[in-house]
Amino acid sequence: MTPVDDGVLDPVIVEDLRQAQRECGNPCFIEQLVGIFQASAPERLTLIREAIGARDTKTLTLVAHTLKSNCAMLGATRMASHCAALEQCGESADVATAAALLPEAEAEFPRVLAAVAALATE
Repeated sequence: MTPVDDGVLDPVIVEDLRQAQRECGNPCFIEQLVGIFQASAPERLTLIREAIGARDTKTLTLVAHTLKSNCAMLGATRMASHCAALEQCGESADVATAAALLPEAEAEFPRVLAAVAALATE
Protein backbone atom coordinates (compact mmCIF):
# COMPACT_ATOMS: atom_id res chain seq x y z
CA MET A 1 0.00 0.00 0.00
CA THR A 2 1.34 3.44 -0.88
CA PRO A 3 1.00 6.43 1.46
CA VAL A 4 -1.78 7.91 -0.67
CA ASP A 5 -3.92 4.75 -0.80
CA ASP A 6 -5.62 5.43 2.52
CA GLY A 7 -6.40 9.06 1.71
CA VAL A 8 -4.14 10.55 4.36
CA LEU A 9 -1.86 12.18 1.77
CA ASP A 10 -3.03 14.07 -1.28
CA PRO A 11 -1.77 12.18 -4.36
CA VAL A 12 -1.24 15.39 -6.35
CA ILE A 13 1.01 16.88 -3.68
CA VAL A 14 2.87 13.59 -3.28
CA GLU A 15 3.52 13.49 -7.01
CA ASP A 16 4.70 17.11 -6.88
CA LEU A 17 7.16 16.11 -4.14
CA ARG A 18 8.39 13.19 -6.21
CA GLN A 19 8.82 15.49 -9.21
CA ALA A 20 10.74 17.99 -7.10
CA GLN A 21 12.96 15.18 -5.86
CA ARG A 22 13.71 14.12 -9.44
CA GLU A 23 14.35 17.69 -10.56
CA CYS A 24 16.66 18.61 -7.70
CA GLY A 25 18.66 15.42 -8.19
CA ASN A 26 18.65 14.61 -4.50
CA PRO A 27 17.34 11.07 -4.01
CA CYS A 28 16.93 11.80 -0.30
CA PHE A 29 14.87 14.99 -0.70
CA ILE A 30 11.55 13.52 0.48
CA GLU A 31 13.26 11.48 3.17
CA GLN A 32 14.89 14.66 4.50
CA LEU A 33 11.60 16.59 4.50
CA VAL A 34 9.89 13.74 6.30
CA GLY A 35 12.73 13.53 8.83
CA ILE A 36 12.35 17.19 9.70
CA PHE A 37 8.59 16.75 10.01
CA GLN A 38 8.96 13.66 12.22
CA ALA A 39 11.41 15.51 14.46
CA SER A 40 9.29 18.62 14.94
CA ALA A 41 5.61 17.82 14.42
CA PRO A 42 4.96 15.77 17.58
CA GLU A 43 6.32 18.60 19.73
CA ARG A 44 4.18 21.10 17.84
CA LEU A 45 1.05 19.08 18.55
CA THR A 46 2.06 18.96 22.22
CA LEU A 47 2.55 22.74 22.22
CA ILE A 48 -0.92 23.19 20.72
CA ARG A 49 -2.43 21.00 23.45
CA GLU A 50 -0.53 22.94 26.14
CA ALA A 51 -1.49 26.31 24.65
CA ILE A 52 -5.16 25.35 24.71
CA GLY A 53 -4.85 24.24 28.33
CA ALA A 54 -3.11 27.50 29.25
CA ARG A 55 -5.52 29.58 27.16
CA ASP A 56 -2.48 30.93 25.31
CA THR A 57 -4.06 31.96 22.04
CA LYS A 58 -0.91 33.58 20.67
CA THR A 59 1.04 30.31 20.92
CA LEU A 60 -1.96 28.34 19.67
CA THR A 61 -2.18 30.53 16.57
CA LEU A 62 1.53 30.47 15.80
CA VAL A 63 2.12 26.76 16.36
CA ALA A 64 -1.09 25.66 14.61
CA HIS A 65 -0.10 27.82 11.63
CA THR A 66 3.35 26.24 11.47
CA LEU A 67 2.04 22.69 11.77
CA LYS A 68 -0.63 23.46 9.15
CA SER A 69 2.02 24.58 6.70
CA ASN A 70 4.24 21.58 7.37
CA CYS A 71 1.35 19.17 6.91
CA ALA A 72 0.20 20.87 3.72
CA MET A 73 3.71 20.73 2.25
CA LEU A 74 3.75 16.94 2.66
CA GLY A 75 0.21 16.49 1.36
CA ALA A 76 -1.46 15.78 4.70
CA THR A 77 -4.36 18.04 3.75
CA ARG A 78 -6.89 16.70 6.27
CA MET A 79 -4.42 17.31 9.12
CA ALA A 80 -3.61 20.72 7.66
CA SER A 81 -7.32 21.51 7.71
CA HIS A 82 -7.55 20.53 11.38
CA CYS A 83 -4.59 22.80 12.11
CA ALA A 84 -6.18 25.65 10.13
CA ALA A 85 -9.29 25.35 12.29
CA LEU A 86 -7.14 25.42 15.43
CA GLU A 87 -5.26 28.43 14.09
CA GLN A 88 -8.55 30.23 13.49
CA CYS A 89 -9.61 29.44 17.04
CA GLY A 90 -6.41 31.01 18.30
CA GLU A 91 -6.95 34.10 16.17
CA SER A 92 -10.48 34.51 17.49
CA ALA A 93 -9.51 33.57 21.07
CA ASP A 94 -12.00 30.69 21.02
CA VAL A 95 -10.24 28.25 23.30
CA ALA A 96 -13.40 26.23 23.97
CA THR A 97 -13.82 25.39 20.30
CA ALA A 98 -10.09 24.66 20.00
CA ALA A 99 -10.39 22.19 22.88
CA ALA A 100 -13.32 20.53 21.16
CA LEU A 101 -11.45 20.30 17.82
CA LEU A 102 -8.15 19.04 19.20
CA PRO A 103 -9.18 15.36 19.51
CA GLU A 104 -9.83 15.20 15.76
CA ALA A 105 -6.32 16.49 15.04
CA GLU A 106 -4.82 14.12 17.59
CA ALA A 107 -6.67 11.19 16.03
CA GLU A 108 -5.45 12.07 12.53
CA PHE A 109 -1.85 12.67 13.56
CA PRO A 110 -0.70 9.02 13.91
CA ARG A 111 -2.10 8.29 10.45
CA VAL A 112 -0.11 11.22 9.07
CA LEU A 113 3.08 10.03 10.76
CA ALA A 114 2.63 6.54 9.33
CA ALA A 115 1.85 7.85 5.84
CA VAL A 116 4.84 10.19 5.67
CA ALA A 117 7.11 7.46 7.03
CA ALA A 118 5.94 5.19 4.21
CA LEU A 119 6.44 8.00 1.72
CA ALA A 120 10.03 8.46 2.85
CA THR A 121 10.84 4.81 2.29
CA GLU A 122 9.32 4.46 -1.19
